[in-house]
Amino acid sequence: MLNWKNIFKSWTGVPVLILVVLAVVWFLPGYKSWQLKRAYDKIEKPYYADTYGGATPEETYDMFIEALKDGDVELASKYFILEKQDNWQETFEKFQSSDSLEEFIFELENTKKIWKKSEKSDDTAASFTYPNVVEEDKIVEFEGQKLTIPAGNYTNEVMFIKYPSEVWKIEGL
Repeated sequence: MLNWKNIFKSWTGVPVLILVVLAVVWFLPGYKSWQLKRAYDKIEKPYYADTYGGATPEETYDMFIEALKDGDVELASKYFILEKQDNWQETFEKFQSSDSLEEFIFELENTKKIWKKSEKSDDTAASFTYPNVVEEDKIVEFEGQKLTIPAGNYTNEVMFIKYPSEVWKIEGL
C-alpha cells in the first residue's frame, strides 16, 4: 500500500508529484472544453430543431404571407427568428383584433413586388430593400411607445438569416 506521507520524504516522490500535476493539467482543459461544448450544443439545439421556413428567403416570405392570409398568426410568427416570435405573434393578434391584418398583408405583398436583393446578401444572410414614401406625418405605436414618422422618402429592409436547420428565417421587416 502506498503511504502518501512518506512518499515525499525522499526524491522518489518528486516524479510522482510531477506526474500527478501533469495529469491534472492535461485532463482539466479537456474536461472544461467538453463542458463548454455540451453547454453550447444545448443552447444551439433549438436552432437546429426549428424547421419553419423555406429553402430560400423568398419562399419563407411567401409561406409567412400565406399563414397570415389563413389567419394563423401563430404559424406566421414561427417564420421569424426564435427571439422575435413571441413579439410578432402578439403584434399579429393585435392586427387581427383591430381588423387591420388584411391591410398589413396587402402591404407585405406589395413590398415583395418592388424589393431588390441587397448586395450584402450571402449564403447565411439576405436582405431586400424597397422604397417607402410617407406622404404625411404618421404616429405609430411600437413596443408601447408612440413614435412620429415624418413625411418623406425612406428605404426599408426585410432581413433574413439561414438557420443551422437549413431554413431561412425572417430577422426583421
